[in-house]
Amino acid sequence: MNDTTFGRRARFGALVGLALGLGLGAIGIAAAAGGGAAPNAAAQAPPGQPVDSFPILTRLHDWQVIDNKTVIVWATPWQPYLVQLRYPSHDLPFVQVIGVTSLGDRVYARFDSLRVAGFRYPIDNIYKMTKEEAKELARQS
Repeated sequence: MNDTTFGRRARFGALVGLALGLGLGAIGIAAAAGGGAAPNAAAQAPPGQPVDSFPILTRLHDWQVIDNKTVIVWATPWQPYLVQLRYPSHDLPFVQVIGVTSLGDRVYARFDSLRVAGFRYPIDNIYKMTKEEAKELARQS
């Protein structure tokens, strides 16, 4: 095995280990946080159809906060997605700017994160919505 192959395998092993560690840590956080919390309306019956990812070309077109764990993001002016975070961000209703991590030109549930006030909040679920569903949900919140 030459040095190049060894380096690739070492990086791949480190990446897999990091992903597994983050996933197991998030499960523990979710289990600890979910003890007596009352479920919110967006988590009970999210509108739209569940998807694994959505495309993002350069940046988000727009976003609206529903609660401290749910955001409607507009990937384009025509396509909204409901993004549910794995755990709540108490800063989310008050921030002026959010960011999103992506792998290439797509944002994936259970892999990418929303960046709020310098912290990363893993994306738990993504739901594709119609413009009417997004406007109605934003009006209700």
